[in-house]
Amino acid sequence: MNFRYPIFLDLSGKKCLVTGEGYEVASKVKSLVEASAHVTYVSPRAEPAIEALAAAGLLHWETREFEPRDLDGCFLVVSDLEDNAAIFRMAEEQRILCNAVDDPECCRFSFGAVHRQGDLTIAISTNGYAPALAVRLKQRLQREVGPEFAEFVQMLKEARPLVTSRIADFGARRALWYRIVDSEILALLRDGNTEGAQALLYSLVDSSA
Repeated sequence: MNFRYPIFLDLSGKKCLVTGEGYEVASKVKSLVEASAHVTYVSPRAEPAIEALAAAGLLHWETREFEPRDLDGCFLVVSDLEDNAAIFRMAEEQRILCNAVDDPECCRFSFGAVHRQGDLTIAISTNGYAPALAVRLKQRLQREVGPEFAEFVQMLKEARPLVTSRIADFGARRALWYRIVDSEILALLRDGNTEGAQALLYSLVDSSA
């Protein structure tokens, strides 16, 4: 097991399969749906949360046991079967990314403990050896990285075209971004002073143009 290469995937429109009935399956299904994947769930039964997603048309639910043909055209599969070895072997043969819940020997990737604030995503991995530590670190981040970070990232997103158009030199742009990030903007947002934060951001841009 060597889950050491961090990556963030764009799953928009990608066919992703989930099969099995373990306690983590519903959260895995929900995260794939939220990532705009085309999700198929194959299982005779489903948790209420999965049933609700299927009823809303957000995923396709096949009420039966897994069959090899379910992997056709898949980009990614999450399995929580009693024995994941066969599905992992088939996924490997078809070059499909596979995660078997709590079965690292049948995984090509692992899920980290994730904390999100808007477009800011922080993922933590202990290479599968200490998931409890990853959860505690996530809880610490939830206390320290609040909604002001989501607002800050949105402000930076909106300001990026202006900065790019007004400052041609890459080095100057990079220096400006660090001045912005190191400024008092986050403190202002934390205090609820959005107008003051925006004014400071654009004053820093103006002074660098």
